[in-house]
Amino acid sequence: MLKNMDSAIISNKRIADCIYEMVLFCPDADLKEFVPGQFADIEIPNRKDLILKRPLSINKVNVEEKMVTLIYQLVGEGTNSLIELKPNDSLKAILPIGRGFHLASEQKDVMLVGGGVGIAPLYTVIQRWPDKNYDVYLGYRGIDCAYCMDDFKEACSDVCVTSNDGTIGEKGFVTEALSKRLKNKKPDVILTCGTLPMLKSLKAVVGDVPVQASLEQRMGCGFGACAACVCGIKNKDGFEYKKVCTEGPVFDLAEVQL
Repeated sequence: MLKNMDSAIISNKRIADCIYEMVLFCPDADLKEFVPGQFADIEIPNRKDLILKRPLSINKVNVEEKMVTLIYQLVGEGTNSLIELKPNDSLKAILPIGRGFHLASEQKDVMLVGGGVGIAPLYTVIQRWPDKNYDVYLGYRGIDCAYCMDDFKEACSDVCVTSNDGTIGEKGFVTEALSKRLKNKKPDVILTCGTLPMLKSLKAVVGDVPVQASLEQRMGCGFGACAACVCGIKNKDGFEYKKVCTEGPVFDLAEVQL
């Protein structure tokens, strides 16, 4: 049963343009069962007018110390309130929740493709399955928006960075760099998270490579009651609606209606 838990803020800081990192101490969370791609649903403290929780990406997990690192983007009133929180403040969080990524033992060569704030949850994949061979593709708007690069470069030897404006890495979209690489090398699987336009572009270039995609969807309750986060998923009869918070956020990209 999902529990709305009290969590203490260890740190909360800006790490890039409109990108923030919050570290929480979560003594009641079952972090041993965490699966990469799961997320946290955060209640906005001291704002009774903001009823809906905010889904935030889990970037790192420290099981022994009961700490979770969250990455979030400044986009509206809710996240504007979050950036005001200080160390030792507390908030209520439901975590970890959702259906995450999975890697089979035979899937050895893995490509990670992230865009913007969608880069954040991919780092936990490397933490969970360090024995895989990773090629990493990170797409940013520009150098001011870049974060987490050092973490990936310390963990992987093959990291490709792109930016829309060319101020860091290769100029262009991350899917363009990936498309070039796929002409010479095909992985066993691609794990990705990003905006719908990025996922549409990715879907067009991957061919028959299986892709697991974490969808960035606005959510409310986090446990499937409000149905605010449904998306269309193909089935034998056409398609059906599934709840991203409980049946995702990770889906087979080939089945997602974009």
